[in-house]
Amino acid sequence: MTIENTMQAHVLTTAAALLAALFGATSTVQATPQPNIVHILTDDLGWQDIACYYRALHGEESVYETPHMDRIAQNGKRFMQAYSPAPTCAPSRAAYMAGQYTTHTGVLHVMGGRPARIYHPSHAYIDPYYSGRLSLETPIIADVLKEAGYITAHFQKWHFGGRSKGFPGPLDYGFDFSWSWEGLHYNDPELYDPTDKKTADYEGIWRPMSPDRVTGFASSYDPKDPYALDANDDDRPFDSVVDLSLRWMDKIKDQGKPFFVNFCPSFVHGPFSTRDRKRLAHYCEKMGIPFPTDPGRITDTAPGFSNPYYAAMLDSLDWQVGQILSYLETTDDPRNPGHKLIDNTYFMVSSDNGGLEQSPIRNGKDKGKGERVTDNTPLRGGKLKIFEGGIRVPFIIQGPGIEPGSVSETMINLIDMFPTYMAMAGAESKLDLDLDGCNVLPVMLGEASDAQFADGTARDTLFWHYPSVMPSSSIIRKGGWKLRLNHAPEVNRLPRVMLYQLYNDDGTVCDIAEANNLADSQPAIRDALLADLNAWIAKYNAPKPYKNAHLQGDKRLAGSDQVPAVVKLQSVQNRVELHLEAGAGKSKVVEAKLLFTTNGSKLLQNNPHQEEWFDISAEIKQGMVSAVAPPGMTHGIFFLRDQNDFLITSEPLPSYAGPDKTHAVGVDMIQDGYAYRPGLLSLINLAASAQQHAQKDGQNVAALDQAIQSAERVVQTPVEEASYALAMRTLRKAIKSLDVPQASLPVMNQFKTEKW
Repeated sequence: MTIENTMQAHVLTTAAALLAALFGATSTVQATPQPNIVHILTDDLGWQDIACYYRALHGEESVYETPHMDRIAQNGKRFMQAYSPAPTCAPSRAAYMAGQYTTHTGVLHVMGGRPARIYHPSHAYIDPYYSGRLSLETPIIADVLKEAGYITAHFQKWHFGGRSKGFPGPLDYGFDFSWSWEGLHYNDPELYDPTDKKTADYEGIWRPMSPDRVTGFASSYDPKDPYALDANDDDRPFDSVVDLSLRWMDKIKDQGKPFFVNFCPSFVHGPFSTRDRKRLAHYCEKMGIPFPTDPGRITDTAPGFSNPYYAAMLDSLDWQVGQILSYLETTDDPRNPGHKLIDNTYFMVSSDNGGLEQSPIRNGKDKGKGERVTDNTPLRGGKLKIFEGGIRVPFIIQGPGIEPGSVSETMINLIDMFPTYMAMAGAESKLDLDLDGCNVLPVMLGEASDAQFADGTARDTLFWHYPSVMPSSSIIRKGGWKLRLNHAPEVNRLPRVMLYQLYNDDGTVCDIAEANNLADSQPAIRDALLADLNAWIAKYNAPKPYKNAHLQGDKRLAGSDQVPAVVKLQSVQNRVELHLEAGAGKSKVVEAKLLFTTNGSKLLQNNPHQEEWFDISAEIKQGMVSAVAPPGMTHGIFFLRDQNDFLITSEPLPSYAGPDKTHAVGVDMIQDGYAYRPGLLSLINLAASAQQHAQKDGQNVAALDQAIQSAERVVQTPVEEASYALAMRTLRKAIKSLDVPQASLPVMNQFKTEKW
C-alpha cells in the first residue's frame, strides 16, 4: 500500500461528496484527520503472557487475566510472528526508535559505553565494545512525526541514552513532552509539579517496595500513601504514570493536532513485587500458594505460570493499558466531531523482548536461588537468550481499517514501526533516513500478506546480532527457516551452527520449540542461509567477541602464542600511538579502535559509573597503531583485533571477577590512558578553528581568546587532573557560546557540561 493510498483511506467516501454536491450543500466534505498513534511498549512481556495468546495456543484459559489487552485483540489484530530487535531492552528500544537493526544503531546490549573487559580470567571470550546510547544524530520516530504535524510524548522508561543519568533523554532526542535530564522531571509545569510526591513519582506503582516485597502494600487508610487505593476502581492503587499520561492527552487533544504517545511502563520487569495486595492474594489463591509472609522464594523453577507476584504485576500492566484505552473510548474527539478519540487512533501493545524465565531471589528465605518468573513454552528460552522465547513478542493493534478479531502470521519486527507510523501519518518516505524496517500498515489493514520495502519488494528475511559472550550469536530467519551462528561455542557449549525449521512450507507449525537441529541433515539450506547471514554481518561490520590471549594450560586457545606484545605507548602532540612487537610468527592486526571518554575526570562526575566511552577507528601501519585524540578526550585505550580474533589492549585491563577484579568503568582501572594532554591539544586546535570561523562572521571572541590562552599555558605543565579538566571545561563553554559549526560537533555534545 502506497503512502497515497493510505491517505485516501482517511478520506470520506466519494459517494458522500457526490450527495453534498447534488443537494447543494454549502459545507465541503472534510478528510478524516490524521490518526493518533499510541504504542504501549511493555518491559519483558512474554509471547503468551497476554491471555488471548495463551488461549489461542493451548485451547484453554490462562491463569493470567488480561481483559483489556484481550479487548484490543478482539477489536483489532493479533500478530503471531512479531519480533523484537534483540533479546534485551536497550538494543531493542534503540532499534525501535530508529527503525534500524541493532548493528546499524550500534547499541547491542544493556551494558554499553564502557571499555570491554573479560568477566573472569578463565573465560575464553571477551565482549566487543558497543555503544551505550543511540547517537543524537540519528533521526527517530518522534522527529518524522513532528514534521508530519504530530505532538509527541514519551512516558517513563527510555534506557538507551547513555550511562550518564538522565542525559540524553527523550527531550534531547526530539520528543515534545517527557522528562528532562535534570531530576527526571517532566517539562510541562501545568501537568507536573516535582514537589507533589503523589503525582510526580517517576516510577509509579511499579516502584519496588522497601525493605522487601511483603512490606508496604498500598493502603486506603494512610492519607500520606502516594499509592492510596481507589475504592471506585476495584481498590486499585493510584499510579502517577498513568495519571500523567491521561492528563497530558486531555490537555493536548484540544490543540488541533494528532498526538503520538510512546508509553513505556516498567511492568513487567523485575524486581518481582506488587503494591497491589488484593491482586497478589487473588493470584496466590488461583495458583494454590499461601499468601507470603516472607519475602523469599515463592515458587520453584519448574515450567509453568506459578509466580503470583509476576501475575499481579501483569494484572497491573493490563489495568494501565485499560486506563488509557478507556480514556480514548469515552472521550470526544475535537478534531473528528461525532466520534470518540479511539475511532481515529491506532492503539497497540507490544514488548521490548521475550519474557524472563527465571530470576534470583533478592532477600528472605533461599536468597540468591532462582524462582520461576514466566513461561514461554512452546517457545525455547526467554529474555537474554536468542532462541525464539527471547525475541518473539506479543503484538496487538486496533485502529481505523483494522478488522476486528483478525490474526496475522506475517513476520514483523519493532523496527517496522518507524516506516509504519510514517504511513499512518501520511508522511512521505525519505531514503536518507536509511531505515531497515518495512511499512507494515498494509498488513495491519489486511491489504497485503507480506511486509514490503519502500521499493515494493517483499521481505522474507530478518536478522539479529547479539554478541554478548554467553549467547554470542547472529541469527537469520528466512521464510520458515532459522539459522543461528554461534560465535563463542567454547563458552555456551552449543554447536557453532544451528538450523531449525520453524514452519512448514504451507505455513503450519513445524518446530517453533527449536528442538531439532538440522544443520547436518540440510547442508544446502544451511550453507545458503549462512552465506546470507555472513554477508549481512559484513555489511554492518558487526562486532564479534574477542578471544582471550592470556589463558593458561589446557585452556589456552590456538594462536594465542602468535599475539604481538605492546612494547611502547607514546603521544606526539595530539596523536596517540601504540607500538607492537615485531618479528616472524606474530599475527597481524586487522582491526584497531581507540576507545575514549570525555567525562573521565572525577571532577566532572560524582558517580564513576556514569563515565561513558566512545570509539573511533585507528590507523594501522608498520607495527604501529595511532589516532588523533578527539577534542576533550580525558583518557583513551587502544583495542586491537588480530587475525585470529584475539584482543590486544594498549595496557592490561583487570577482569570484572577473579583475584584482580574491579567493577570500575574505566579511568580507575587504567595506568596510562594518554591522560588529558592529547585531548586538550585537540580541543585547543578545535577552539582555534572556531575562533577563525567566528571572527569571519563578526562574532565576539574575547572569551574564547582568553580560554585558548589559558589552555595553552596549562598544556605546557605536567598533567594534573584539576587544571587540565578546568581548561577543557572552559574551552568547551567558550566554543559552545558561539554560533559556529564546531559547537555542534557530536564530540562537543556527548554530555551536559555547563555545570562541570
